[in-house]
Amino acid sequence: MLAPDVIEVTVFDVNTLKNRISGVEYINGSITSKNDVELAFLTAEPTTVFHTVSPDPFSKSNQLFQAVNVDGTKIVLSCAQNCESTKALIYTSSSSVIHDNWSDLIQATEQAPVIFMPTQPEFYSHTKAIAETLVLKANRDRIRTAAIRPAGLFGEGDTMTVTSVISNAREGKGRLQIGNGSNLFDWTYVENNAYAQLLTARALIHSYSAPSLAESARVDGEAFNITNDEPWRFWTFTRALAATAGYPTPDKHLIVVPWRLMMGLAWVLEWGFWIFTFGKQEPRLTRARVKYTTMERTLDITKAKERLGYRPQVGMQEGIIRSAKWFLESHP
Repeated sequence: MLAPDVIEVTVFDVNTLKNRISGVEYINGSITSKNDVELAFLTAEPTTVFHTVSPDPFSKSNQLFQAVNVDGTKIVLSCAQNCESTKALIYTSSSSVIHDNWSDLIQATEQAPVIFMPTQPEFYSHTKAIAETLVLKANRDRIRTAAIRPAGLFGEGDTMTVTSVISNAREGKGRLQIGNGSNLFDWTYVENNAYAQLLTARALIHSYSAPSLAESARVDGEAFNITNDEPWRFWTFTRALAATAGYPTPDKHLIVVPWRLMMGLAWVLEWGFWIFTFGKQEPRLTRARVKYTTMERTLDITKAKERLGYRPQVGMQEGIIRSAKWFLESHP
């Protein structure tokens, strides 16, 4: 069901056969093709563009990250600026753009500097930072722009966190815990992320007719942290997700492995795969994945609350229930 102020929705993607919704128009194409994107704009004539395209962050294809996150974003921006009907563009960035992916991130705000290579060790995060910078710099160059930085997205249709966690538990691999499990982590249920996107879009459109706001109240040209505002311990969340799907792991059955030991094992596996596959494949266990599961990563969403009026609409527990239900229905 569309929101009252949404007249028409068009989805543009390389594969639009999955997750189809009645009443929505679909266009097949690649963000890396200027012809495809131009045709999509000509066909849809959008007022608002929600740029959500991005590869799997754990992929090791730097070429793909560059092509989609940077070059693709340049194409979308150019087309949006040249489309007479387009007024606003909201970019789905990442909380990782202010994170070095190694040290803990504790109640970080949007005032933290955006990090690029070589300080940023992850090329994915580097390209997301470039894309966000391009989008925000384009603000008021014929269109109004903003960026949303969700943390730990999960929910229905999630083929990464939800599918990975429950599939592992189903295979009997849910007993492993890396580290002491005390690290807090912010998550964002997909519906809350969508709600934040709509709030941002409305604010950008409203900014055309509203009086100029003070710098401390502006939405256009700004980035916003978005979370469920309800940090969970990382491993508590994964076990709750698995248990809700019917694969519980009692505490007494946990296998706790020190994170330094797992980092060493991951290093050996990465080098082994690199040597024997000539860098074409990587193991499921990598140092990046180990670190991701053991670091503290929480964000302050005060700015989104004050400027967007954002409040999570779906709590963590309900989001977990919905996610598990979706997984069981789609993975019988």
